Amino acid sequence: MFKLGFAIFLVTIMITIIILGGTPIHYIDPASIMIILLPLVAVLTATRSFRVFLCGWRAAWNPREEITEEMRGQAASLFRFLSKIAMMAGVLGTLISLINMLMNLDFADEGGIAALSINLAASLLTVFYSMVLIAAVFEPIVFVLKKRSAKRERE
Repeated sequence: MFKLGFAIFLVTIMITIIILGGTPIHYIDPASIMIILLPLVAVLTATRSFRVFLCGWRAAWNPREEITEEMRGQAASLFRFLSKIAMMAGVLGTLISLINMLMNLDFADEGGIAALSINLAASLLTVFYSMVLIAAVFEPIVFVLKKRSAKRERE
């Protein structure tokens, strides 16, 4: 069910992009992706939580994956924390892009408006990436892990 929900979410985003007249390639910005992913990797490294991350990831995607109740709780807490970090990274990326946009603002130069639009797009994409990560990955994993914990408690 989790896989189906994830697929429906991605297809919905793609259809929305196409209906609004854009192309999916316009939504790919490596700098914005790095601004979101690097803090997440840094948190996993600093907390030494890669094992918990992988256990939670596998348990969410594979219902037959057996992990201990303690590990399930740790994974749910970790994914909830990663949601907060992703949101902060999105806001940070937006601020960085907006600062760059304002520093490069020069309407006398023909390239000023182009720089304005590139930085504005990057600022919006960082928030977009963080929201997609939170809504399509982190929070559903937390939900699945907690749902399975509740199911195990009833048994």
